[in-house]
Amino acid sequence: MQFHKVVITGLGIVSSIGVGRDAVKDSLENGRSGIKFNASYAEHGMRSQVAGLVPEIDFSSRIDRKMLRFMGEAAAYSHIAMQEAIET
Repeated sequence: MQFHKVVITGLGIVSSIGVGRDAVKDSLENGRSGIKFNASYAEHGMRSQVAGLVPEIDFSSRIDRKMLRFMGEAAAYSHIAMQEAIET
């Protein structure tokens, strides 16, 4: 098997501590956690009532509506991270 070199030229992040390199860096530097109480978990009687949820994102402002029609939520998050990686 022949290995090819790969060069990483950008960084895109969509996470519970922020969307975008600068937001995540700020959260890390200031010790902010993305793990928070989740009321819907409590309503359902789940033992663990905390979650690391991604902040709400307006997908339609970042992704063409024709593409967005066929994307699930995870694909949309990945697309936003990919866009940011290309732009940085």
